Amino acid sequence: MFYKFIVGLFLSVAFSSSLMAATAYVSDIQFIAIREGQSNSSRATERGIKSGTPLEVLSKSESYTRVRTPSGNVGWVANYFLSDDKVSRDELVDLQTQITSLSETKITLQDKLDDATALADTLKTDVTTLAIEKEAIEKRLNELNELTQEAQEIVSRNNENVFAIASLEQRLASAEEKADQLQSSHEQKWFLIGAGTLVGGLLIGVLVPLNRRKKVNNSSWS
Repeated sequence: MFYKFIVGLFLSVAFSSSLMAATAYVSDIQFIAIREGQSNSSRATERGIKSGTPLEVLSKSESYTRVRTPSGNVGWVANYFLSDDKVSRDELVDLQTQITSLSETKITLQDKLDDATALADTLKTDVTTLAIEKEAIEKRLNELNELTQEAQEIVSRNNENVFAIASLEQRLASAEEKADQLQSSHEQKWFLIGAGTLVGGLLIGVLVPLNRRKKVNNSSWS
């Protein structure tokens, strides 16, 4: 029972708060005034409240509503001066403001889109240029690889040629050494032959006269 009482009290307070927090708008009339009592003959507490001004609703009667203005003044205003929604003229102003804001936003977005499109075109151009440069670099690398292989083959052939030349040089040196040896041996042989011939001639030249003398002597003795 006590629980139901608390819940009912809470709902009542919430309803009262929602009523107190309600807002009414001055209808589509240029200016109005709020008064101390529920009569147009009552003293005005604030004048010159233009249409579209939001007023805080404090309480309501059959023909009047007690409100608080944005400046803090409290008074009564006839219900036919109030509207639960913004008046059409104010809504039109709001819509025009929103349209202007949306137009500015559209222009900003269009500028960003144009910048993004230009950037995309630039990137496409850069990608195309890079692709061409990449192809040229790959072609150059292939050419360098081919030149490297050719150079390696030439170096390999040169190494073989150097080895062959060295082998030929060794063989030539060996042949020259043998030729020198043969020539030296040949010269020695000719020297010996010449020397032998000379010695033989000398011996003959000595022995022949001696032999002749012996023959003469032997003839005389006999």
